[in-house]
Amino acid sequence: MTQPATRILAILILALTAGLAALWLRPDGSLRNTVWTPPEPIFPDLQFADPLPVSASKVDVSLFVATLERPLFSPNRRPPPPPPPPKDDKPAEPDPFADIHLFGLYGGEGSPTGMLARIGGKVQRVSIDGKVGSWTLKGIDDRDAVFSKDGEERKLTLVVAKPAPPPKAVAGAPGAAPNPSGVSAAGPTGTPEQRSEQLQRMMEERRRTMRRR
Repeated sequence: MTQPATRILAILILALTAGLAALWLRPDGSLRNTVWTPPEPIFPDLQFADPLPVSASKVDVSLFVATLERPLFSPNRRPPPPPPPPKDDKPAEPDPFADIHLFGLYGGEGSPTGMLARIGGKVQRVSIDGKVGSWTLKGIDDRDAVFSKDGEERKLTLVVAKPAPPPKAVAGAPGAAPNPSGVSAAGPTGTPEQRSEQLQRMMEERRRTMRRR
């Protein structure tokens, strides 16, 4: 290092030392700013203070409890369980087929278009696409009325009543003369021709009886 550079650095060091001494020392040689003087207090102006929002007084305290029970960075932290499904308070729909009685099916030949039934104590006609409660009449299959609802299917079968047995012939009184006409006491039976012949015999027999009297 040359002599001029050394002189310049020495001058700078002396200047900095003098500046620091001027900052730390008073003219009388005592230290500056050795005692801290507190500033004057500044009081808040409550007139212009923003009031607390309404939602601040309605803080859900259970959120803090949930944070304590499930810390944010815990390895066992899981999302909260889903809420339970809403309860269905609607009363169960009564079964419309509980007291239904199918009387018959009506419509064209080979293509019935509806049914006649007693529903809820009233005789009603229900056409295709008609409603019985929440069930829809979709079609007629032979003697079955087919209903559907939400993909479910139910069938209502037409029950055919058995024919009543023929009445028994009344037995004749003891000692009564047999019927010579050959016609049963219940009246003419058989085909129309046979019934006609039986009626003629009965009339002839009555004429003979009247002549004898």
